[in-house]
Amino acid sequence: MTPAQVESLFKEHARSVHAVVFRLTLDAAAADDATQEAFVRLLTSPPAAQTNLAAWLKRVAVNFAIDILRRQARVIALNDQDFALKPVSDQELGDELLAALRRLDADQRAAVLAVDRDGMSYEDAAQLTGLHLNKLRTDLARGRRALFEILKQERAAG
Repeated sequence: MTPAQVESLFKEHARSVHAVVFRLTLDAAAADDATQEAFVRLLTSPPAAQTNLAAWLKRVAVNFAIDILRRQARVIALNDQDFALKPVSDQELGDELLAALRRLDADQRAAVLAVDRDGMSYEDAAQLTGLHLNKLRTDLARGRRALFEILKQERAAG
């Protein structure tokens, strides 16, 4: 595959690959890195000719992002302002949910966002994340439960 062909494919698929990875990582820089990695791999070791290229690019980018998320040790700093009692606006609720999603394991976050936010079927979400269907269902259940507990604790504390 020539660099010109990869550039053409980049123009065609980069936005959708980036969107999938951003939903997983909730981090634009990480999504940029994963998207770039997918296209570098396309250039260095392209898939078989009969492969669905869009799905292959998304799979490579998601795998890269999950690897990075697994390596990162996330530390959440809490301060007294986090627990202040105040009315919650839609923006604050969105921020609170986003913070709670960031606290989930990468596989759980991917399952929750793919199924609950994006409305994917379990089969499509499993294929996108590269997980066995039963593993996706387990991650989805655990992710939903963990998200509920995180939000419940934040509400009780605030």
